[in-house]
Amino acid sequence: MIERIFFDLSTKKGLDMAVEETQQFDRIVKGVYELTAKDIYGTENPKGLAIFAYGSPGRIELIGGDSDADIFLCEDKRTSESIQFRRLLKDRLGKFDFSKVDLTSWGSYNEIEIYLQKSLVEGNQVLETRFLVGDEKVSNEIEKKKKEYDSIERGLSNIIFSRLYFNQYFRQRIRNEAINIKYCLGGSRDFLFVGWYDKLNRMILNEEQDNSYQPRVKMGLQKLFEKGKITERELIDTIEAINFSMVFRSDVLRINKNTPDRGLTFMDEPTLQRLQMIGYPESEVTKRTFEKYRKSINKVSQMIWDETIKKAGQIRGQKWEKLFRDAISSQTSQSKRMKISSDDPLIRISLIWGASEANEEPLLKSLAIKHRDTDDWATIGSLVCSPYCPHEILHHFGTGIAKDEGYGYLLRVIARNKNIGKETLEDIARDPRLEKRYTEVAEAALNEGDKSANSKI
Repeated sequence: MIERIFFDLSTKKGLDMAVEETQQFDRIVKGVYELTAKDIYGTENPKGLAIFAYGSPGRIELIGGDSDADIFLCEDKRTSESIQFRRLLKDRLGKFDFSKVDLTSWGSYNEIEIYLQKSLVEGNQVLETRFLVGDEKVSNEIEKKKKEYDSIERGLSNIIFSRLYFNQYFRQRIRNEAINIKYCLGGSRDFLFVGWYDKLNRMILNEEQDNSYQPRVKMGLQKLFEKGKITERELIDTIEAINFSMVFRSDVLRINKNTPDRGLTFMDEPTLQRLQMIGYPESEVTKRTFEKYRKSINKVSQMIWDETIKKAGQIRGQKWEKLFRDAISSQTSQSKRMKISSDDPLIRISLIWGASEANEEPLLKSLAIKHRDTDDWATIGSLVCSPYCPHEILHHFGTGIAKDEGYGYLLRVIARNKNIGKETLEDIARDPRLEKRYTEVAEAALNEGDKSANSKI
């Protein structure tokens, strides 16, 4: 009974809190933008410049406690004034109560097109952008580019790769056997799949995207209910679980704010003890409650995975779905998996992850050699995630295409792989052309080993 009394979600609605926090975020960013624009350009709304939210504020899912400010500054061309504006804007936003100001270093039309064309991770940042303030012509231009590149094929690739990648990433986000409440199965990272699937399904059905000022995860769940994919009971249970998850994570970020764990959300004993100091019950009760709610979220996330495969099969044909499931299944023998063609890009991703998870090193190496010259982001990302990816393949990608614009995030993945050689790490870490966000994981691996590299988010 104490669990139900303490976590009374009728008084703490995480989704409502997310809307309020996002609204406050919008007010801050708009105000600082206009003040800074006035100082640099002499007007609150200079031509050819606009600012957008991405990430959780872009999805109307910002939580309180100690969150990042994810903002995207877009311009038709880089100028000395816009460089000065960018620097002052970030400095001023840094004075507010954000964990950090995540302002992308890129944002010209040309750069945006490159990332949309080539990258899944950073391309998603653009696709998630929500216009806040600035020149509406810039906003219209970005919307055109989003429509041009946000295809059904990209949506399928994004969900399939991201699900497999996150499953591995979740395993790395455990510290001293304590799970991370954001990165675990059923954690807040699973909210992404609800929104992504909703968008994919609307594209397939040729329905308009819903741009209401509501959390994307809430709108996606409502659509799943309307389409008969979840029952009313499942909708209610999942909404309750998400409400809890958002409040819980917000509280963990808040209590960790002035500790060495700032920005981290591990459910370890020190964190659980801090929670008790603000009124939470004993550790075991909190852990049981979290486990209960994350199971509800994970159940929906797993259903979305199955539905995505079915959608792809409806597009590609019934035989395709069976091949995909055989390629990824742990029950498939290596000899059978080896006979499956890797020509289709989605089955190729499935084969790579299936072979890797089944410890089929010979098949993984064969796939790595066969596709070493690919420019497909998801294929490269799948290969370099594998603990069986040969060091020469990691070197090939890490010193080659991963340094090209649009592929940089892969350098972070490559640097986390235990098979990477020192020469490759040094080549990445010491390259003056690369931004810090792409070199810092390699630097950590060089100086402190792969465990340190894997602690970098």
